[in-house]
Amino acid sequence: MDATAERLLTAAREVFEEEGFRGATTRKIAARAGVNEVTLFRHFASKEELIGAALEHGHRTAMARLDAVALPEQPEDLDAELRPYLRHVLAAFSAAGRGVRTALAEWEHLPAYHAWLLGPSERVMADIERYLAAAAARGLVRPGADPAAAAHLLVATLFMHGLLPPLMPAHFPQGPGAGADACIDLVLEALRPPEKESG
Repeated sequence: MDATAERLLTAAREVFEEEGFRGATTRKIAARAGVNEVTLFRHFASKEELIGAALEHGHRTAMARLDAVALPEQPEDLDAELRPYLRHVLAAFSAAGRGVRTALAEWEHLPAYHAWLLGPSERVMADIERYLAAAAARGLVRPGADPAAAAHLLVATLFMHGLLPPLMPAHFPQGPGAGADACIDLVLEALRPPEKESG
């Protein structure tokens, strides 16, 4: 990808995050990228194609970041393995918060982009559930604990603390990280086998 196309993708994502799909005109995107509209249309046939390419690029970037911090196939220590992974995902959710809030507000109007918008969250959910199921098989999770339900709780925690602090600062006085850690503590404590509760 050449530098102009890269600038256009970045500009398209930024303008989309700020103004939504309808407000993200090709004129605004071109101006943000420092090019004229003719140049924009040499690279992308339409606004729809450009926004889609920007979201796909963001999807690929997010998936690569998840690959870099993948949970182990054979769990050994939930605190040492799962907690850093969850903090990494929380940081990513927080960084993408504005764009995610914009996409959610326009969800019904963006069906062609759902796979790119949902991909990272679905990947996180699947990775956590797989990890917890493997941890349960190794006796690191209390008998009867549901890996899918625990994954839902953890992803909901990340989603809430990644997206809501700018909108509800009074409810997150210590920032997203501290609040998320407290919620993660509760889930991990509930998952621990009985013999490890006192330790």
